[in-house]
Amino acid sequence: MSSRRLLVSAYGCEPGKGSEQGVGWNWILQLAELAELVVITRSNNRKAIEAGLPEEFSGRIRFVYYDLPDRLRSFKRKERGFYLYYLMWQWGAYRLMLPELKKQPFDYAMHLTFGSVWLPTFMHRLPVPFIWGPVGGGEAVPWGLISSLPLKDRFVQYARYLLMKTFAVNPLVSSVPRKARVILARTEDTARIFQSRHGAKIRVVLETAAADYLFNTRTSASKPIDSKPLEVIYTGRLVAFKNVEMAIRAVAEARRRGKNIHFTVVGDGPLKSSLHKLATELGIAGAISFTGFVTQEDVMKQLAKSHLYLFPSLREGGPWSLMEAMAIGLPSICVNTSGMKVIADDTCARLVQPGRPSEMVMAFADTLCDLDDNPELRREMGAHARRRLQQEFSWPQKCTFMAALLEDLDRGVL
Repeated sequence: MSSRRLLVSAYGCEPGKGSEQGVGWNWILQLAELAELVVITRSNNRKAIEAGLPEEFSGRIRFVYYDLPDRLRSFKRKERGFYLYYLMWQWGAYRLMLPELKKQPFDYAMHLTFGSVWLPTFMHRLPVPFIWGPVGGGEAVPWGLISSLPLKDRFVQYARYLLMKTFAVNPLVSSVPRKARVILARTEDTARIFQSRHGAKIRVVLETAAADYLFNTRTSASKPIDSKPLEVIYTGRLVAFKNVEMAIRAVAEARRRGKNIHFTVVGDGPLKSSLHKLATELGIAGAISFTGFVTQEDVMKQLAKSHLYLFPSLREGGPWSLMEAMAIGLPSICVNTSGMKVIADDTCARLVQPGRPSEMVMAFADTLCDLDDNPELRREMGAHARRRLQQEFSWPQKCTFMAALLEDLDRGVL
């Protein structure tokens, strides 16, 4: 194994979890294949980490556990107070790591989680070469589609664009890319934030990957490929940018053209009642099943009973739900932007170009009709989806990526 030493900031780092906690944990395990690590994370991660750390890595990773004083922890329990708490935690973590540099040298410092360009880190101030990421935050609803959202959601999306345009003068975050030797951006959308000033530093790598359990053959697609009706499924939250309304309109249009399609909507959220109402207004309430919230196990069972995954979301980082569908072996229909553009390609999905809402509904409907007529094409696309996920988006692929990146840094290429 390499003699490199990395100092890593991972606020979120916990085995057996999804989201940022799972991302932090899995990246740490891959980095430990390439270097000795000192990882600073929160104290409340300690019990799970000590129980879940593989024995072969016990001598490769040393965790430093840190939390703010008890009197300040109430901040993170409040939505508006979390940002301040996180900012203070990052400052304290940076100060705590300064003595580590006096004990023995490090080759690189890396900020891993939380992976957002809008959540500051101070690790770039340490006197060692700095790696930032993978970070996201540049993913936004395509500009021309913002007007199709509810008023509150429009303001949120316009604010995202304003933040991106003013990134270079934001005092809390603008110094981080300047000091970084390399910026790991999770999508091309995030990479564009830095492109004009720091283009040579950017490498695009998705922050998440498919866990091994997703490829368990017992959860492979089980529905006969040519059975009727065509079982189409969406999984995810029912919020505006997920764009489920457009999917329902597309299903209604395909059924109007004579296609026998049943649509299962798996998930819950504030738009559930309005989506129910829309299905009724379009005359397809009997062709749509809303499951509400279900367990992860039941999500996989629902996917396995389906023919086709319809994912109309307008912005994503690393869409975990799309990876689940690909692991099952389902072909997909999604929007050609952000994380969908990274994970899927035309061998395993049909990517609809962002445009006018009415045009996109017709494009989704056209694709539904085409794939309904071509069961063998769906079978081929599903096989490509599973293979692409295994070959391009597994956790060991992150290790391969970082091995090449660290070699370039060692040689001064970056």
